[in-house]
Amino acid sequence: MNQVVTVVTGRIRREGKRVVEAHSTSTLVLSPEARILVDTSSRENRSKLMEGLERARISPSEIDVVVLTHLHHDHMGNLDLFPRARKLARAEERPFEGIEPVTEDMELAPGVSLLHTPGHTLGSMSVVARTDGAVFAIAGDAMPTRDNHERWLPPGINVDPQLALSSMERICRAGDMIVPGHGGPFPSRRGR
Repeated sequence: MNQVVTVVTGRIRREGKRVVEAHSTSTLVLSPEARILVDTSSRENRSKLMEGLERARISPSEIDVVVLTHLHHDHMGNLDLFPRARKLARAEERPFEGIEPVTEDMELAPGVSLLHTPGHTLGSMSVVARTDGAVFAIAGDAMPTRDNHERWLPPGINVDPQLALSSMERICRAGDMIVPGHGGPFPSRRGR
């Protein structure tokens, strides 16, 4: 069965409404068919990413797929560590060469699927992974923090707040555990 491991716990720091520091969470989904990394965090978290992979006993060359929830630098700063991996991002993000554009929700491996969750960006994408104990919705900045979930607020940076809230609802229905873009996993209290 699938296993979900937080490799790097991201964080975000604001001064007022302005984001002054952002480093994304990086999550490993281990399935019998594939080793999938969701987001690679920021360049500043490179050593933390390597340490997290080492704790999981996975080397960068063993990663089969890297899913980018969107193409902001704090989510893809270490993409160069995975030259062998298939790289995926939504077509709406206008991925550059070497990143495969995704145009529809799809299954990556049994119990692991991609879910279009626009709002933060038009191409925001989440990963839903079934494990023995829970269903994880790895949301990227479609659900940037636990606080967004608790206060039911769309991401501060968004293309459409109503679209973002609709995607947050979809994320909560998809998983009973949410991995936000910046922070550790927490249980979903809505939508189920």
